[in-house]
Amino acid sequence: MQSRDVTLGKTTIENGKCVLYVMSRDQRVKDNHALLLAQQQALEAKLPLVVGFILLEKTGHRSREHFAFMIDGLKHVKKDLSELNIPFIVRSGNPAVEIEQLTDDFSPQTIYFDFNALRGPRTTQKMVAKNVECSVKVVDTHNIIPAWVLSDKEEFAAHTIRRKVHKNLETWCVEPEKMTKHPHDLQQPFNSLTWKECDAIIQNIPSSGIVLDFDSGEAAAHQRLSDFLEDIKRYADGRNDATAGAQSELSPYLHFGQISSLRATLECIKISDEPPFLFRYPNLAKFEGTPTTQDGIDAFLEEIIVRKELSDNYCLYQPHYDSLDGAKQWAKDSLQKHASDSRDFLYTKQQFEAADTHDKLWNAAQNQLIKSGKIHGYLRMYWAKKILEWSRSPSEAIQIAIYLNDHYSIDGGDPNGYVGIMWSIAGIHDRAWFERSVYGKVRYMAESGAKKRFSVEAYTSTWS
Repeated sequence: MQSRDVTLGKTTIENGKCVLYVMSRDQRVKDNHALLLAQQQALEAKLPLVVGFILLEKTGHRSREHFAFMIDGLKHVKKDLSELNIPFIVRSGNPAVEIEQLTDDFSPQTIYFDFNALRGPRTTQKMVAKNVECSVKVVDTHNIIPAWVLSDKEEFAAHTIRRKVHKNLETWCVEPEKMTKHPHDLQQPFNSLTWKECDAIIQNIPSSGIVLDFDSGEAAAHQRLSDFLEDIKRYADGRNDATAGAQSELSPYLHFGQISSLRATLECIKISDEPPFLFRYPNLAKFEGTPTTQDGIDAFLEEIIVRKELSDNYCLYQPHYDSLDGAKQWAKDSLQKHASDSRDFLYTKQQFEAADTHDKLWNAAQNQLIKSGKIHGYLRMYWAKKILEWSRSPSEAIQIAIYLNDHYSIDGGDPNGYVGIMWSIAGIHDRAWFERSVYGKVRYMAESGAKKRFSVEAYTSTWS
């Protein structure tokens, strides 16, 4: 069996005074393999275990409300770690500089990172590994199957990675060990930001004005999963209905790592009628009769495993995951061919942001985003495709969509978001379709498709 962790830089573990885990993408204590491996080593070496977190004062287009949600979750992390006799240290500033300072302060035997497919965290981890004298390990505790185990290349589409998921799932989808109270105390004093200081830092970050209908933290995430599983059968045929309220609503918790996709999958297995790891590919056509719990499980696992891990795969192996350069050649050629096509409507970034277009459905989706911090999953595809249709170029459309998604959506700045935008605008993980104006051979979506799935009038009246 391959490993869930990879070593960067030095492989020989020198003498050290502790083991350090730098928490980033996976902000939880339960089901956290990076934390578990760090504790395992600390116990074997009879050393203290320290968890550090670097608060970035700005991350791309993210807004103050996103940071506030994150900090509320981290308060729960600190409390849970304290009960395990593990100190939690928060610093702010340049991540590489602050992590190297933590290394100087605590002389760790090994630094553990959690895996992130995006270029910023990966660059930081490589820089730290180059500059410190201890061993550095990266642990994929965000995906069920470690990204480098699942595939060693950029996958073409869901159907190519799905076979690899089914081949590996039983090996990796296992109940994690539990954290134990750590018996080795950290004797030296340390400096850490207070929550009041953290709140003061994020006040400098621009507000988006969204009002989030989510409680933050690991306990809230587990409660949301439990509530969803009670009626998961509705997800089978209701997930594309923007008025049904049938989606899992787990994306904020998955994005901040307050719950793992592994935990969601294990809980699905407990209530499944099928033998473990023999889940069917969901029938995307209309169900005959009433969907069953198993229908809901199949549809949900397709999203939380296959589609989610496909997103990490794309961002890991495609350096241009957030620009037109990341598209396949057929899509680039097709979009370029139609770049000079006349547009019936053209809008600026400011008009898009203000939901000031001629399309009531699009405006409603944008209003949902800027008010609640989310868009219904089906409409997010429609939303992005219309930005392509009404922008001056595909490249401009991608950047506008990324800005709006990352600034407002609570799960923005995530591989899933970048892949969703690139699927909609640049045709990644899709095939060439019938050629048409502006879109070229990229798949087209119309309001008529939405009308077949739900009451557009009810949705637009809610978010007008």
